[in-house]
Amino acid sequence: MAAEFLSSVGNAYQIDRLISEATGEIVFFSPVLKLHESILLRFNQADQRNVRITLLYGNDRGQIRGQRWFKEFKNLRILYHDKLNSCMYRNEKELIVSSMGLADLSASAVVDMGVLITKLRDRKAFEDGIYEQELLIEHAEEVFAGANYEKIEDLTRPEEIIAEIPYLTYFGIEDRTLVNGKVKAPSGKFYVPEMELYSDGTIKYQGFKKTRQRHGEWIFYTYEGFVSEVVIYENGSYVDKIYCDYENPAKPISKYYLLFGLGNSIKKLYGKNISELYFDSRLEDFTGSDKEKLFYHTERFLKKRAVFDQPKTLQDMVDQIYGVLYV
Repeated sequence: MAAEFLSSVGNAYQIDRLISEATGEIVFFSPVLKLHESILLRFNQADQRNVRITLLYGNDRGQIRGQRWFKEFKNLRILYHDKLNSCMYRNEKELIVSSMGLADLSASAVVDMGVLITKLRDRKAFEDGIYEQELLIEHAEEVFAGANYEKIEDLTRPEEIIAEIPYLTYFGIEDRTLVNGKVKAPSGKFYVPEMELYSDGTIKYQGFKKTRQRHGEWIFYTYEGFVSEVVIYENGSYVDKIYCDYENPAKPISKYYLLFGLGNSIKKLYGKNISELYFDSRLEDFTGSDKEKLFYHTERFLKKRAVFDQPKTLQDMVDQIYGVLYV
């Protein structure tokens, strides 16, 4: 089943349900920062469940002036971006692109239409939506942050990241010695590692900055742990994007990206530090005797059966996945 068209009534219902069913994260974009009382109620309930809420608005920064409803929220962050002109609402599983704002959900004043996209059925579109949201968030101005809201800068301490960031040799950085919070590459240049995690500790994205700008490959992961796309930057400027489409691969995915995804899944499933995980790593060193959990998790994500034939190393596992996808 593909994306679902939403009428005015459908928009109001699905936006309300999206907040109510969120378990980890809510990200709402609306040019107008005016919330219907039912939205305020749902946000308050989500805040009490310790769901991270990110609300980004546009048009006029001064819209927030005089509003006090958000003062007691602990897990809310409000941002402003002057270029925002669309409404997009999501939690960790679903995303809505709509003409309906958050001020009037009665569906009586005007006719609104929208589209519901689910992570399960429309993974690429869902990941694209997240990517566009994150681009705006990265360049937005923070207006308010609740006491419990974990900011990205608080989650990206170089000393902690470098201890667990995997595959540094892939990035050409083998010396993990930090110099003033920066990693010195063999070329002599300095890079700042950055990583953000999902609520369960799975890596959300990882990469390096040079002179405070994203540089080189930035790897973005799905919530299940697998690589969804790789965005290539050159001194902060976008260069190219590589999609990892496991269902309909137009061209083979790098075996390194498969390794990255498997390592991230190991981090998710077994809570292991994967900084020393490589192709020649033995599976049992990370999974113990319970390798089947990783096999099942991978096959479920790939929507394939009988993928594995007693792999002993990560290289074996990657080769068998590669054979199923591309041979």
